[in-house]
Amino acid sequence: MNQFKLVKLVDLLSFVTLALMISTGALLEFTLPTRSGPTAVWGLTRHQWGDIHSWISLLFLLLMSTHLVLHFRFIKTAIAGQATREQKYRLAIGIVALITLLALAVAPLMAPVDNSVKSGSGYRHLQ
Repeated sequence: MNQFKLVKLVDLLSFVTLALMISTGALLEFTLPTRSGPTAVWGLTRHQWGDIHSWISLLFLLLMSTHLVLHFRFIKTAIAGQATREQKYRLAIGIVALITLLALAVAPLMAPVDNSVKSGSGYRHLQ
């Protein structure tokens, strides 16, 4: 398999795992929220879906690392200042996307914790 086909395969698999990661995250957040009781979707509990979500996330991280390795030559050329105008635009978009993803990843760690919620009430009932 040549590098072009490998890049396309990695990109396709990355997109699929991203879609799965988003859907399992939404399932955990909205369909099976914390303290949702003994509920299940397709026979899987919240914790089992959480495990699936974690494994999909790790696969996505692996695919994104592979994506960066496959594009190393482009990254090296762009950093060295030898990129074309189009490549510079692509690099700028990539940097903005990376900063956005890092900000989104860190945001939950920086958010304040509200301990005033009564146990068992869940966040769905908060006004």
